[in-house]
Amino acid sequence: MEEQGKAQWARILATSLIALSLCALLLRFFGSGAQGASGKVEGTKPGATYSRVFSVFNTECRVTLYDCPQLAGDEFFRELISEMGRLHSTLNVFSADSEVSKVNASAGNEDVVCSPLLWDVLMASKSAWQESEGLFDVTVGPLLKLWGFHAKRSTWPTEQEIAAAKAQIGFDKLKLDESRRSVRFGVDGMRLDFGGIAKGYALGVAIDIAKRHGLKSYLIDLGGNIYCTERAGARKGFRIGVRSPDGGLCGTIAAADRCIASSGNYERFRVIGGRKVGHLMNPLTGLPCSAESDWAGVTVVVGDPTLSDVYSTTVFVGGLETARKLNASGSGRPAFVMVRNNGKIEIVGDVAFSDAVD
Repeated sequence: MEEQGKAQWARILATSLIALSLCALLLRFFGSGAQGASGKVEGTKPGATYSRVFSVFNTECRVTLYDCPQLAGDEFFRELISEMGRLHSTLNVFSADSEVSKVNASAGNEDVVCSPLLWDVLMASKSAWQESEGLFDVTVGPLLKLWGFHAKRSTWPTEQEIAAAKAQIGFDKLKLDESRRSVRFGVDGMRLDFGGIAKGYALGVAIDIAKRHGLKSYLIDLGGNIYCTERAGARKGFRIGVRSPDGGLCGTIAAADRCIASSGNYERFRVIGGRKVGHLMNPLTGLPCSAESDWAGVTVVVGDPTLSDVYSTTVFVGGLETARKLNASGSGRPAFVMVRNNGKIEIVGDVAFSDAVD
């Protein structure tokens, strides 16, 4: 009976915390004034569930370890939070002192040599841009500025303004020197923004740390970018909540040893001229996705943590046909749960989705 109670509690914990984190995922990766990693321990019994909630990238994160002694958990969390802080100081576009901000300030005038970490993220972004055929692009910053996400805007952009912003976008406009790990912007006004890939990359870093520490049973949730092992203590797998347009859950996904990520315009948006504008942009058209499609959210299930972040954004921008294409040819055969604004659900690929949420 005691074991049954523990299993039931683990299921409730996993489902509820993930439902909350999927809400957090709908915010962009960084918020203005983001702080470094910090946190507190919620449970420390040796051999029991060991959970820690911490803040990084201005996002609440949670990691739960099962059947883990406190000492082993402490050592893991010490390294994890140190590495999350390093990622933050490299990729936080809202901090003038971050490496990416220094690149944005200087790469229009000179070649800027990147750290190995920033270069690795840049190369992952290049691969994502190529595979997505331009739907995923870390140079999309000028569009976010145009549509009021850097400074308030009260009028709808003109066609000329949209065309001017599009001219500043395109990964192929970056001048990269792989031998020196340097980057230079090919046109004035370019700007790197890793908001669509950074949490997925960070999730991969966290998984690698867990493996180095010999951890076997855990759930990592970095503000909605999630990885779960095959077991949660004595129980096999997890159930991941999928958010509905009304703010509740429209179903759950059964997952084990998989990465899950979601993209949507539920929370991060602006209102321009009385029209709601979501933060996810189509770099090929220059328009916000909210003006082109009726998708409320996209959730992807795949093995690769970085690609989970990339694919959820790509499919939200590209829609159903893009999901089908990636399911057929994408790395790791990603599967998708796509929710329309009217609540209708589209399933692409092999995913254990259930509309039961009790």
